[in-house]
Amino acid sequence: MEFICNTPAKQAFMELVRCGIAGAAPRQGLFRGLSGADWETIYTLARRQTVCGICYDAYCKLPDSLLPGGTLLPRWVARVNAIETSNRAMGIAVAQLVESLGAMGLHPLLQKGLSVARFYSNPELRECGDIDLWLPADEMDRAIDFARQHDSRLKSHPDASISFIFRGFVVELHRRLISLSAPRAAHRLETYIRQYYSRRPLAGSIPSPAPLLELLLLSVHIMRHAFGTGIGLRQLCDYMRASYMLRGQYDAAEFERACEELGISCWIAVLNAFLVKYLGAGPAMLPPTSCRKVSDRQVDGFMGVIMEGGNFGLHSGHADAAGGKLHTLSMLLLRSRFAFGIAPAEAFWNFVKLTVGQFR
Repeated sequence: MEFICNTPAKQAFMELVRCGIAGAAPRQGLFRGLSGADWETIYTLARRQTVCGICYDAYCKLPDSLLPGGTLLPRWVARVNAIETSNRAMGIAVAQLVESLGAMGLHPLLQKGLSVARFYSNPELRECGDIDLWLPADEMDRAIDFARQHDSRLKSHPDASISFIFRGFVVELHRRLISLSAPRAAHRLETYIRQYYSRRPLAGSIPSPAPLLELLLLSVHIMRHAFGTGIGLRQLCDYMRASYMLRGQYDAAEFERACEELGISCWIAVLNAFLVKYLGAGPAMLPPTSCRKVSDRQVDGFMGVIMEGGNFGLHSGHADAAGGKLHTLSMLLLRSRFAFGIAPAEAFWNFVKLTVGQFR
């Protein structure tokens, strides 16, 4: 499962990702001599990892002599234009949605998506999916009533979230801001959420989690998908950008203590080591962790998970990569050594819950 950037196309692709995050110009030597097939591979990887916009930001810094010929450039431009158009429309929809919920006296928080897009130098290039909102438990029923007014065909999901269509976008209403399977960790997590969440009146801006919660949310989200169906580079870019932009806005010692209590300190160490090795992150810019035992095998294994399935495992060669409890369980078993070596309690309870779920 180890991934090594052992082809010119893969090396060039990772260079575009690294430079797209940092706003830097790519090293031109990596792009000299690339064939049309190499460029098609680069574009395919960017699509699978949902980083077309991020790569394009770096792509535009290359001289014309190094850009591909044929139809690739127009296709890439069209893709980026579609991403920007969708993001602008989603921004309008989110503002209307938050305003409407706020008028009802509700206090939603935006998860991921546009919430993390704000950390990029050009937020519109960050490819977004659904609109994810979390609301306190005592506000959820009223939020569902609101959803039903806009879409009579609400969908329920295994994690107890509810989805509906609003202004052409899928909106998911989540009952949990951050999901952990280990009971003690989940209970402790609720304490942190109560500590850092306050029902302040909405003031026109998109409501996002407090910095410490935002970093926990992003890191746990990546972990759970990496242990299960799979995860893409976009989410790693999100975490890196959030780490950089939120630095100094949260208590680093408390974040480190929270990760110890939640049993994810080693996961944060693997995450940080991955960002340094593959995305060129500065170690001092990343959240702290008390775990110092990270192996190259774990970091490269994580890259293998990312490259194997792409965005949420949708490009995996395994059957039913689109999801489902049974598929998630099978993927967790496949990656059990990786998961149990990093966050054993979370991996165990995740396995237990998915196994029990097969008999319900």
